[in-house]
Parts: sequence; C-alpha cells; structure tokens
Amino acid sequence: MKYDFIIIGSGIIGLTLAYKLKKTKSNAKILILEKEYNSIQHGSGRNSGVIHSGIYYDPGSLRATLGMQGGIELKEYIKTKKLWIDECGKILIPISIHSNDNTENLYQRGIQNGVMVKKLSHKEIQQLEPNVNIQYDTGLLIPFTSVADPKEVSNSLINDLKDLGVQIIYNQEVKKITDEGKTVSTDQNNYFCDHSFNCSGLQSDVVAKNAGLEFRYSFLPFKGKYWKITNSNFKLKHLIYPIPDLRYPFLGLHTSHKKDGSFYIGPSSTPVLGRELYNSECNFKLNEAISLALSFGLKILKNENKLRSLAIQEAKLITKNGFFNEVKKLINNVSKENLKPSLEKVGIRSQIFDPQSKTLVNDFVVINQKHSTHVLNAISPAWTASFAFADHLIKLAKI
Repeated sequence: MKYDFIIIGSGIIGLTLAYKLKKTKSNAKILILEKEYNSIQHGSGRNSGVIHSGIYYDPGSLRATLGMQGGIELKEYIKTKKLWIDECGKILIPISIHSNDNTENLYQRGIQNGVMVKKLSHKEIQQLEPNVNIQYDTGLLIPFTSVADPKEVSNSLINDLKDLGVQIIYNQEVKKITDEGKTVSTDQNNYFCDHSFNCSGLQSDVVAKNAGLEFRYSFLPFKGKYWKITNSNFKLKHLIYPIPDLRYPFLGLHTSHKKDGSFYIGPSSTPVLGRELYNSECNFKLNEAISLALSFGLKILKNENKLRSLAIQEAKLITKNGFFNEVKKLINNVSKENLKPSLEKVGIRSQIFDPQSKTLVNDFVVINQKHSTHVLNAISPAWTASFAFADHLIKLAKI
C-alpha cells in the first residue's frame, strides 16, 4: 500500500502534523511509524505541560512566532476537548544581580513579541504569592502562561486521528529512508509514500543521516530532572520562574504542578551520555556514550557557548544540598526534607550544536529534501508551538 504521507515519530509534533494534514487534505492516506510501544515514552510524555507565552525568544524567530500562535491553538484544542488546563499565569522574579539587570530587557522582548506582560512591585508579588523569595523590588506577571497534561493531550489527538483514519504503527524503528524520501524502511517492513516527515525527536539526526541528509549540526543531549515538593501546606497560585540569564539556553529552576495539585521544581540541565538515558535502567550504549563524552568534553574545555560555565553551574544541582540551595533563591517555606526526587518527571532535551557559530542552536531547525522533511531541532517551546509548527512544516514541504 502506498501512502500520501508517512510521519516518523508519534510525539506531539508528529501527532499535530497528521491532524493538520487531515484538516488540509481530508482524503490523504497517512501513516505514523513509532519505534516505541506508545507515543508518550519520550519528550511528549515527559515535559512540564507548560503552555508558554513567547516572552523569552528572539523577536522574529520561529520560537517566538510559532510559540505564540501555537499556544493559542493548543489552548483552543484543550478547551474544545474539555481536557484539563490551569490558566494560572506565571510570575518571573530576579534571583541575582545579573537577572535583576535583565528584567527590563525581558520585559521589552515580551512587548516586541506581543506578549501581555505586567510589571510587579515587591508588594504586589508578596500579595499574589507569599511563598516567593522576593530579593529585588521587581517582577513580571504573564497571565497567558498555563499548565495542561501533555499525556492527556497526546491521547486525545491519537483518538482523533484514529477517527480520521490515520494509521499509527508502534514498535517500528525506521532504519533507512531512500528514493528521495519516498521509501521508508523499518526493522520489519518497507513503506511507500509521496512525502515523508522526520519528527523523531531525540533520534531525528540519526533518521536524517539514514536518509542521506547532509548537515553540519551535532546532537548534544541534556537531562532535565525535577524534585517533588512533599510539604502538603505549600501552595502556589501561579507558576514561579526566575528571570533567566539569556546568555544560556535554559530557563533555570522553576515550579511546576499537576492536575492532582502536586508541586515540583526543576529541571536541571545536565549533560548526559545517552540520548535516551533517563536512568540507570535505560539501555546504555557504549559507542554513543564515548562519542558524546568526547563532544561534550571538547566543548566544555573550550567553553564554547559558555558550556563550561553552564556545566559548573549545573554541577551544583547534582546533590540534594546543591539543589536545595538553588531552590531557596526562588521560594520560601520548603525544607530540604520536603524535596523528593521525581522519577516520572525526567526528560532529555533534543538540542543541536552548530560548529560554525559554536553555539547551541536556539531556534527550531527544519531541512527539506526532495520528498522528505526533517525536524532537527524541536526544542522548547515545541509542545506549546505544535499546532502552528505543523502548519509551518506543511508550508515548507509545499503540500
């Protein structure tokens, strides 16, 4: 059987792409191939569920434009399907002199990106959130930011796609793409299509190389780990984030919560020697570990993109004491004994490095071949942006 479109990967990007393709071409035959036994094994089932506003991203970047539009569409989908969402908003506070100096820059970036953002005084923050550690007389409120359940959203989309006639086949790892993207070979079968889409997240660079795509980027995985706050008396009405240091690609420790009312803080951003090495029980690949160790080691040694500075900063978060010392900068009324490692909230960022600019690439990266499209860098806020990202992929593929 020949398909109009084959999508490799059933994470949120693959699912929303199939959804948008069906909305655009209702008669299209679409197949999704997934190497895992479900669609939420990796990033789409492990992210914080935060629907971002777009305040952080360079004006005019894909992350800014697709993030804003995608967030609006994602909220609309969630509400239409009557899924859980908490439109709690986000408060950003400075936790150092550098981030305090950066508050105005971030505020202006939000304005440029069309984000509704309000400046808060020390007194206003204290009234809104008594448990926040207010070190400086300023903060930012972003009402748009919300929290939803990423697993619930993925499962809803899967049910929609089944109703629309989209076929999803699990336990099918793509080994090769040939015929300019029109033949997709797994470890079990060959599949044929008019156009294939590589939306395979942590494996996207491997799949792209197996399609003969040439690119200069290398893959660097970073593990994000959360700790659960076990103090039952601890409550927050908003998400609490630090004003980030925009010299680094990550946002710093911040709060998160789930539908059941449990609170978390994280994530760390620790270099990890395996793109799916979530814990010691995962499949360790020696060749991959050696390759990543060499790649990370050289970049840290040369401090490319301040990776040495980042590694030193992240090393503080490895121990519970170090993690707690960072937590105290953001929130009060949590003791070290209140922190418990969360085994379920551990994720790995699919991040690529550009050897030309010697930086981690801080925007979405998509490359086309004649009959295939490869999503190489679906970093945060890819979950937020997913519906708009799907439209972007369709446009790039000229479908």
